[in-house]
Amino acid sequence: MLSGRENYQRAIEFSGPQYLPVRIDCDLSWLMEQNEAKASRIRELQVRFPDDIVVVSEKPKPRAEPSVVNGIRRWVDHWGTGWADDGHGGKTEGYPLEAGYCLMDTHRFPDPHAEGLFDDADHTLQDRRDRYVLGSVWFTLFERLWMLRGFNNMLTDPYLNTDHWRGLLERVLEYDLIMIDECLSRGVDGVFFSDDWGSQRGLLMDPDDWRRYYKPAYATMFRRVREGGAHVWMHLCGDITAILRDLVDIGLSVLNPVQPQAMDVHGLARDFGGRLCFHGGVDVQGTMIHGSPSDVKREAHALVDLFGSFSGGYIAGTSHSIMPETPLDNVIALYEAFAEYL
Repeated sequence: MLSGRENYQRAIEFSGPQYLPVRIDCDLSWLMEQNEAKASRIRELQVRFPDDIVVVSEKPKPRAEPSVVNGIRRWVDHWGTGWADDGHGGKTEGYPLEAGYCLMDTHRFPDPHAEGLFDDADHTLQDRRDRYVLGSVWFTLFERLWMLRGFNNMLTDPYLNTDHWRGLLERVLEYDLIMIDECLSRGVDGVFFSDDWGSQRGLLMDPDDWRRYYKPAYATMFRRVREGGAHVWMHLCGDITAILRDLVDIGLSVLNPVQPQAMDVHGLARDFGGRLCFHGGVDVQGTMIHGSPSDVKREAHALVDLFGSFSGGYIAGTSHSIMPETPLDNVIALYEAFAEYL
């Protein structure tokens, strides 16, 4: 029997996994329907799936203790970005460099060597066993940039404030490279990046401009991971078809998620099957909410047949986190469908 680590490696490298790797983001407390019998069935199914992957990352301290006023929790992260959570997930609300790049000289950037930054990761890895270890560099580049400058500013900065924008990008990239090195020094098998570059209908900027302004930084990070002997995972929401070949060419190993309402799954399998491992795909916007349990199972089976037909190449899951309005019967159907491949 292969270890979880070996099975993931075989799936990603198209060398014949023994069973289907499965990663599903499902928080039962987040769901609107509350039924203990159905929730119990989901938990029963969840424990059938091997515990064969563990995710580690930095755990920075916020700049000030979070406050709660009128039920809204607010905090400032280690980069200086303000956040608020009204119970439906955190949202940014304060951007420390929004007023201008003149603030960079006095802005306090985070210390990538801060004491205790990887204490939680090191504690987790004491129980590493033979699982696949995935390091994480969350809000990697574009997202971190707009969280510092504001979203609209970051869409125009490469054109209107090119030199200052490039200087800020270099600061963020420098931090990210140290995070990658910290992950690699702990023997991770893959490094997970996250930047939402797509809308439902296409890329957020002209693909040639993305290649000019952002691709070199991703190439630098991907190369660092590859040279360290690890796989490159990346979370990219929306339709990023226009730059997917670029990402594969510079070293992308695993794409997360696969959104069938934004990208053509058959086109993805045709153009990248056997070169890129896909993670996700069951439609949380449509099928999981509005479909029947039979619809969910049919879609799950179709995705396994489509993406998993390259001696690997598929990590089962959904097109994003399971939404609060999802019926529990459909969650049960999702787990039951993928359990058939264990």
